[in-house]
Amino acid sequence: MSSALEDSAHPVTYTLNIKGTSDLQTRVIKSKHASVEIPELDIRILPGVNSEDIICDVFGLLSRIETAIQFGPSVEADKKNELLENITCLKEGRCLATLVLTDPSGLSVIMGEADKEVLNT
Repeated sequence: MSSALEDSAHPVTYTLNIKGTSDLQTRVIKSKHASVEIPELDIRILPGVNSEDIICDVFGLLSRIETAIQFGPSVEADKKNELLENITCLKEGRCLATLVLTDPSGLSVIMGEADKEVLNT
């Protein structure tokens, strides 16, 4: 079994199925180069100039996304309310979703039960 650091020179994608509250405790290390997706909620967050490295659990990542939706100008009001309700449902363990973390630098990782794919360049 290789460590995340051994594969850090290669782009990676991690996929975690969020099935309940225990998955919310899964550790996430997201580099400033990584994108985050939750396909079921039509959420895709791309890295930008102000992106930063983040170390948290899935619950914390969902909370950051929730805050960005609440205060961000890029989401219409109707869609914003729907997204916030869906994130609350996930945080309470009542909904299922998939967290996808893709990092071209290979520096990100989702610990635990996440599926890992090393991408060819």
